[in-house]
Amino acid sequence: MPTPSSSSAAQSAAKADDAGDWFPENLARINERLTQIAAHPPIVRPVAVFDFDNTCIFRDVGQAVFCHQLQHLHYRLIPEQLAAILPRAGGQLAGRPLDAIVTTLVDAYRTLFPLLLVGRTAQAQSLPQARLFAALLLWFTIQARKDERLGPLYVLPFMAKLLAGFTTDELRFLAVDVVQAAGTEPLDRATLTVEGPTPIGRIEASYPRGMHPYPEMLALMRRLAGLGIERYVISASAEWLVEGAARWLGFPVDADHVFGIRVRLDAGEVLTISDPPDYPITYREGKTEVIHRWIGARPMLVAGDADTDYEMLTLPEVDIRLLLNRRQRGPIAALYEDRHILVQGLDLATGRFRPDRESIQA
Repeated sequence: MPTPSSSSAAQSAAKADDAGDWFPENLARINERLTQIAAHPPIVRPVAVFDFDNTCIFRDVGQAVFCHQLQHLHYRLIPEQLAAILPRAGGQLAGRPLDAIVTTLVDAYRTLFPLLLVGRTAQAQSLPQARLFAALLLWFTIQARKDERLGPLYVLPFMAKLLAGFTTDELRFLAVDVVQAAGTEPLDRATLTVEGPTPIGRIEASYPRGMHPYPEMLALMRRLAGLGIERYVISASAEWLVEGAARWLGFPVDADHVFGIRVRLDAGEVLTISDPPDYPITYREGKTEVIHRWIGARPMLVAGDADTDYEMLTLPEVDIRLLLNRRQRGPIAALYEDRHILVQGLDLATGRFRPDRESIQA
C-alpha cells in the first residue's frame, strides 16, 4: 500500500502513458481503474495475478527449456526415472501403440545416458538414438497433451519431472540462458523428423523458436508496483524456470510471489520425480486454488491467454480481466466476445500487441 509520502509517485504511476500498441479502450479502462486506486487506496490489500507464458512474454519458457533439453541432451534423470514417469497404460496415442513409444524412448535414453553421465554429450548427440529420442519425445508430449486419458494434467508435471537431478538455483540460471538464446532466434518453427522402428514408423513434430517479453505487460506490471499493488504470477511451467526468466526480463515480481508446477525436492533443493504434497497442478482450477489458499485476496486484475487461465479469468468480483487473444479454441474462445473482458489483439506472427481486440496471424 502506498504511504502518504509516496502518493505523488503513485499518481504518476497511475497516469503514465506507456500506450505501446494497446487496444485504446483497454488502456483507457486500465488507466481509469488505476487512477481510482491511486486516489483512493483500498483498505483490503490489492493484488494482481498474471499468467506468464504467452501473457507476460511471447512464447513459453517451460516449452523453451524442454526443447533446449532435447537439442542438447541436457538431462540428469536416470533411465529408471524416465521409465517411471512415462505412462504405463497401453492403447494408442495418435494412432501409434503407446507401449512401443514408451519402450523406444526408454531404450534410446538407456543408450545415451552413460555418455551423458561422464560429460560426453557430443558423442551422445552423434548417435542415431539421440535423434530418435528427441523427435519421439517432442512428438509424445504434443500428442499426450491432446489425449483424453493423459492431457495437460499429465504433461505439465511430466515436463517438470524431466528436470530431475537439477537444483532449483541451476534451473533459475538455465532459464536465463535459454531466454537469452531464444531472444536471438527468428520467430519461426523448427521441425524434427525421424524414422522410428516398427510399429511406430515416421515421426515428425515441430516447436516454436524465438521469445521476447511484451513491453506493454512489463510496463503494466511496473505501474502496478508503483501503486503498491502486489504482483503474482501463476504459471503452468516449472516454478523455478519462471522465477529465473521473470527476474532476468525485468518483471517486478518477488520470487515468493511466483507459483508454477512443482515437484518434491530432495536435500540441497534437488528436483525429484515425485509430486509435492498438498500442492495443486497449476492448471485451470489449480490456479484458482493457489489464489484462494496461498494469495488469500481477491485480485483486482487477472491476466491470461488460454484455457489454462479460464477459471481465474472468470473469478467473481475482478475489476480488470485482461485476455490476450491468441485465437485459441476451447473454453477460452467463449470469452473473446465478452464485453466485460479486455480482449487484447496480437500480431501472432511477430508476437506484438496491436491496437484492436482482434488478432492476426500474418
